This record gives sequence, structure tokens and C-alpha cells, in this order.
Amino acid sequence: MSDLLNNQLFSGGFLLMISGAVMALLRSVPSQIWAAVKRRFTVSVTITDRDPLFEWATIWLDSQPYSKRARSLTCSLHRESDEDYSAHSRMTFSPAHGRHFFRHNGRFIWMERTSPEATGNQPTTGRAKAPEMITLTVLSTRQEAIRGLVREISQHAANDERRRVRAYVSGSGWWRRMAQFAPRAIDTVDLPLEDTERILAAIQIFLEARALYAKRGIPYHLNFLFAGLPGTGKTSIASALCGHFGLNLHLLNIAGPGINDSTLAELMLSLPRRSMVLMEDVDAVVPERKAKPAPQTKGAVANSDDAPAGVTLSGLLNCMDGLTAPDGAIIVMTTNHPELIDPALLRPGRVDIRIDFRAATYEQIQRMCARLAPAHHLNGAAQEFVEAGLTTAQVQQRLLELGN
Repeated sequence: MSDLLNNQLFSGGFLLMISGAVMALLRSVPSQIWAAVKRRFTVSVTITDRDPLFEWATIWLDSQPYSKRARSLTCSLHRESDEDYSAHSRMTFSPAHGRHFFRHNGRFIWMERTSPEATGNQPTTGRAKAPEMITLTVLSTRQEAIRGLVREISQHAANDERRRVRAYVSGSGWWRRMAQFAPRAIDTVDLPLEDTERILAAIQIFLEARALYAKRGIPYHLNFLFAGLPGTGKTSIASALCGHFGLNLHLLNIAGPGINDSTLAELMLSLPRRSMVLMEDVDAVVPERKAKPAPQTKGAVANSDDAPAGVTLSGLLNCMDGLTAPDGAIIVMTTNHPELIDPALLRPGRVDIRIDFRAATYEQIQRMCARLAPAHHLNGAAQEFVEAGLTTAQVQQRLLELGN
């Protein structure tokens, strides 16, 4: 050993190794100290872009002085009304992807904004897109500090946002906001008056009855079935109801690509309250999709590609009144072929109210004429429309031609 220590090459290498290890340890000490302090003395909250709160957070960040000083920004258009985006639309600026540090109301706030590209979580075929995230961290040992910050963000943007009806379309397990959506006015959808009044009364009672549902132990959701001829206003009335009651519309294509029982459950569980889910052509997917046993031959190997895909009847039923049923949401199913729907979907609790959409009545046609072609008097033509079995869409086309 003494000979080795006297060897300059060995002793020099040994000292270099020891000094390198000490330097590496010293370099890691600050990060370890910071990690320990962060675990013990900070509280964090993460907001993903799949939640409406994400956009509210960007609006709140735009109002902060730090966004006026930051050197790296993200810019997006923000509509103040139901008009289309234009050169006059308001632009919001918020800190870009990365780490930021600023002071707000006497508190230091660490912010980290990440994107799927930055984290390497790129979506793969058939899988849901990874969300963009904003993480806010404050110095505190209690959750109330971060909860108060989130309430401030909500209060800053929510009052205006809640008055604006928005539409979302389903993806592979997440909701994508539609850039342009203007719901129809309720008085421009010419359903029979008794049907309109029945629907409006049911939704009004439902929206005011959360406490009653909870007291009686009833799941808090309301399910409609709009069944009947195409072109009779099934989709139009759903849009108009959202505008009338201030509900966000979620268009769910349950027969679309990438939608199966698992993604359907994710979509339904991520719905915010005061939402309407519109499932169109529900008859196309309700049959149970069970794989038929293939004839087995000696040495045959099962092919995983033959596994059933899409939404099964049991998966849909579970989202209607099962464990994955959304809380506080209104579900509207539409179909042109109600005779194809499995009876299991029609029982009470899965369909609370059914409205049948038929050919236009004489009263509907008269109301449509007064609105669309007030200078014309149909007289006998209205009865001819009734006898021909025209739908409201067909009547509207005829009336618009008269107006021209």
C-alpha cells in the first residue's frame, strides 16, 4: 500500500477521483436542499388544457404585470362575443412553455408550463393526445394558499366565460373545443309547443334540484331521447337549449375512431357540471359488440387484431346510469330509427324523457311562415304540406324559396 501511495501516478489519479466525487456531491447539494424545501414548504396545483380552467388561467396570467415583462410569451385570440374571429379580436398574452417566477399579492409564485412536445409525450396512433399543463407553486404549508389562488383565477375569468356557451367535440379520451359555435335562439326551433314546453320545464326543474336528488339518493343527471324523422329539429333544439340555459355543448361521436368503452368513460367523467352531451344516431352503436368465437383448429393462434373495438352496449349503459355516469350533466340521444335501439337503453333512469319528432303539423307550419315568409299567406298550401308529410326542414326550404 505504501508503494502505491508513493506512486505519483496512482496517488494523483486517486486524488482526482476523490475530488471529482466531492465536487459532484457538492453540486447536487443545492438541488437536494431545494427539493427538500419544496416538499416541506410549498404547495402546487396542476391545470391541464382539458379543463376550462386552463383557458381561465391564461386569461388571468394575461392580466398579471409579469406577462408584460416576460421575454417569452404565448399569444392566442380570445373572442369577446359569439362573432367569428377577426383582426379586432382580443389577443391574450401569457408566459410561454418553460419555468417562470413572479410575485403576486405579496406571494412568490413559481410557474411551469409544459407541452407534450417539450416532455416527449408525443401522441401515438390510437392513443389520446398528451395534455398541455400549467403548474403553479406557492410558498406555504397549507393548501388554502393555492386554493385561494385558483379561486382568484376563476373569479377573474369565470363570470364572463360562464355567460358564453361553448361547444366541444370528442376526441380519443378528451374534449376539443370548437372554435366557432353560435347556438340557435329557442324561438327559431319550431317544435310543437307542447314538446318545447315539456323539455324546457324538465330542464328547469332538473337544474334547480341538485339538493333534492342528493337527499333522495338519486344520481344527478337527466337523459333525453329525441327520436324520429331526419330534418325535424332534433339537433337544432339541443343547440338552442344550451343557449337558453347557458349549458356548454359536448358533441359525442360514439361511433367515431378511437372511441371505445374506456375512452367513453374518460370523456363522461371529465364533463363539467351544467353540460349537455349530444349523442347523435345512437342506434348505430348500441348493439353489443362481442367477439364471436372463431373455430379453433389444431395449432391455431388467436389473433389480437380480431378483438372487438368501439363502444359496447354495456359500456354505453354504464355511462347512462352506472358508475361512470356524469354528475350534473344532461344527455341527449338522437336517432332516426328508434326501433333499432335495444330495450335495455330505454328503461327509466337511462331515458327519463322521450320526445318523438314527426312531420310538421299545421300549427308548426303557420309559425314558420310567420317567421320566415311573413309577406306570404299559405292558406291551403299549409294543409298541402301537412298531407305531404313534410318535415320542418323541408317546409323551411319551401318558405325560403317563397321569400326570395
